[in-house]
Amino acid sequence: MAKYRVAIAGTSEGVIYPGHFAHAEVFHVYDFDGDSGSFAFVEERINPLGSVPDVDVEGGHRHVVEGAPLRGPEKYEWLRSNVLGDADVVIAADACQTSYMVFTGKGVRLIFTDAGIPIEDLVAYVEMKSNEFNDILESYFEEEESS
Repeated sequence: MAKYRVAIAGTSEGVIYPGHFAHAEVFHVYDFDGDSGSFAFVEERINPLGSVPDVDVEGGHRHVVEGAPLRGPEKYEWLRSNVLGDADVVIAADACQTSYMVFTGKGVRLIFTDAGIPIEDLVAYVEMKSNEFNDILESYFEEEESS
């Protein structure tokens, strides 16, 4: 069994963010150990994209905040490289097709859950179902390696 870095799209109040993961206020980052079935909290990462709208203003002009494009694949490439570069898994309530394609194309597994769930409760639940969670991750990453 392996170890995986898991980023959970959340709020500063500690619940699953109720929207697209790229707009989450913070990512609650954990290491999941498949052997022990446990999560170890690593850190809470502020998401610089969490406070900006996902819109083009003035007809297609690409706005940039702190070097981050605010739309399109470039936005998700930036998020992957600058915020979630070490994540193997992202758990979130929502994503768009573009972000899904960018992240899965880079070998990241996206797993979806309901918005508003306390992150502590989600982690406790996954730890109770750790064998199933680990099996899902192992099968996904085995598929990635064989393709």
